[in-house]
This record gives sequence, structure tokens and C-alpha cells, in this order.
Amino acid sequence: MPAATSEPVSVRSAGLNGAAAALVGDAGAVFSNPAALATLRHIGLEGAYRKLPGAGSVLNGAAAVRIRQFHLALGGALLDHGTDPANFPVGGLPPGTEFKERMGSGSLVYRFGIIALGGTVKYVRTTVDTVQERAVSGDAGIAIAIFDILAFGFSIQNLGGNWRGDSGLDMPRLSRFGFTMNYVDPQESFRLLSTLELQWPEGRSSRFVLGLEGGVVFEGVGIIGRGAYGSRPEGTEASKFTLGGSVAVTRLSLDYAYQPRDARGDRVHRFGLRLTL
Repeated sequence: MPAATSEPVSVRSAGLNGAAAALVGDAGAVFSNPAALATLRHIGLEGAYRKLPGAGSVLNGAAAVRIRQFHLALGGALLDHGTDPANFPVGGLPPGTEFKERMGSGSLVYRFGIIALGGTVKYVRTTVDTVQERAVSGDAGIAIAIFDILAFGFSIQNLGGNWRGDSGLDMPRLSRFGFTMNYVDPQESFRLLSTLELQWPEGRSSRFVLGLEGGVVFEGVGIIGRGAYGSRPEGTEASKFTLGGSVAVTRLSLDYAYQPRDARGDRVHRFGLRLTL
């Protein structure tokens, strides 16, 4: 499975241990549940950065726009594993090998009342020196948002696996169901939100995530903290706890997420920016 498709793209989601199915209104939803874009008022922009061991890095970006009852979104990711084979997700490659993964996606969402339906088409390409593999797949999702109080989200990622029969890239299916609730009006000064998500990865045991987000925003400026506990993905030693936070300045948020150990055993610091208009 390409690592670019399993990296949490949204830094906010990463601080909540990957929960994203019911995080509505952010452009980064294009990578997890396209229907969650439906509460975006006008325009959303999002970008994220993570440094990998050695000279590697991960860059992500997403943009979304609302046109009446429709939402359109584009997303992209570049994962550069560097040139040290010790940091590659596969073994047997000589030193100096260039290993990169790229992903691009596009989403269309239709909202009627409190219900939204969305679909995504994604393209993935891995490059190992001059050898390339490509994959095409799609996601589908539904979201139900009741004002700013609560939201339900369900999505299936990589429907039908890799649609390219001539490619060796595996695109395993991932199903998500999430529930998010605001205990106070998010338009006021105090913020308090919880999220619960269940995940069913194809061929592996299910997992759950329970997260909490809270803070104070006064006159558009404030600090929000978040943290989550999630059962460990099967076959990894990833940390069960994650932490994160945001500094909000009107419509702009500077995000940070920390994970003591990811699926590769690395300590993770992620940084991101979100803008909603």
C-alpha cells in the first residue's frame, strides 16, 4: 500500500489519532470523507508538512470551494522518502535510490438539507529511480450535519481497490464511521468537541479512536488543544495516544500534531495551516 495514502493529511486529524470521518468543514476532508466538505461556507485552503528521517519529507495541500449546493475540492500529496534505504517502506534497494510517492485527488459533493453525498477520484504514482507504478481508485462518503452541534460521517476509501489491472500497487479498502459533537456553540468564545470513530481496514482488525478538542477563542484569536486515544493498528507498534493544538487568528489556524511513535517507529511532528472563508 502506498504510504502517501495512509498518512493523515489533515494536521487536525493527526492530532486526533487519524479520526476524520465526521470532522466537517475543512478542505482536508477531500482525503478522508469528501461529504464532510459540505459545511464549508465559501472557500477552504489547507496545507501540511512533516519531516521524515534523513532527508525525507511529506507535503500535503487541499483546496475547496462551494457553489450553491455543490462543493468542489482538489488535493495533492508528495512523499519523498529521501535516499537512505534504511528509511524506505520496502527493503532491498541500494543506497542513493530516489523513492517518491505522489497522490492527487478531486471531489464532488452535493448537499440537500442536512445530508451530503460525496465522491472522490484519486491517482497515485510511486517512483523508484526510473521505475514507476500507478494506481487509480475512488472514495465515497455521506455526512449528516445538524447545525453546528453534531455530525455523523461514513466513508469508504479505495472502493474496488486499484482500478488499474496492469499495476502492482495495492489499494486496500478502508471504511470509517464517525460521530462528532460540540458541547458549546463553536461561534462563541469557548470550544469543546468530542469525536468517536470506528475504522475497518480491509484484511486487518478494526480499530476505534476517541478524541477531545477544547480551548478559548476571543474576538477571533485563541488557542485550541486536542488529544486522542486510539487502538493500535494491527501489525504496528504505533502509539495509542496523540496530541495537538491550534493557534487561531480569525479565519486562519496554525496547527500542530505530535505522535510519540508512528507505524514505522518514528517520532512525528506535523505542522499545518488552515484557512476558511
